[in-house]
Amino acid sequence: MDYTADNVRAYLERVRAMLATLDTGAVAAAAGVLLEAYAGGRTVFVCGNGGSASTASHMAADLGKNTVAPGRPRLRVLSLNDNMAWFSALANDLGYENVFVEQMENLLQPGDVLVALSASGDSANVVRAAEFARAHGGRVVALVGFTGGRLLALADVAVHLRCDAYGPVEDGHLILTHVFTDAIRARIGEGGGA
Repeated sequence: MDYTADNVRAYLERVRAMLATLDTGAVAAAAGVLLEAYAGGRTVFVCGNGGSASTASHMAADLGKNTVAPGRPRLRVLSLNDNMAWFSALANDLGYENVFVEQMENLLQPGDVLVALSASGDSANVVRAAEFARAHGGRVVALVGFTGGRLLALADVAVHLRCDAYGPVEDGHLILTHVFTDAIRARIGEGGGA
């Protein structure tokens, strides 16, 4: 079967339909949690698996670099996916389900924020990270798809992309990365926050 322009339109329509159901109030609330972390000098941690791992890295890069304003404090942000030596040692010695929790054991302080990305909402290591953050005074922003999985109930704020396909959900999570970056850049640029 040839891949046609109709196939392209069908995929893009699926993304459009998913975005049309997006709860913009939840998106604004999630951005608000990140802005509160900035104002309080807290650290934002980001994590995910597979495509969501690359989105976590992208989000940390954008939030760390693209929100900088001259003479203003900077947002403290770290992707838990990016230190492969530490990540792989933890996976090998303590199990893949613990790769994020073990890093947060060293780093998380009460009031910090975890942005947990999982299309299914059920990735064991991301769910454990959210449980750990909540149990240790952190706040959790979950970006999920499908039914929302366990992360939906664990999150302080959840942005639920209602779609049952990984590609569109991951597309939506990348869009949210840019929405959050834009919100924080606007606040920092105005001299608001910290």
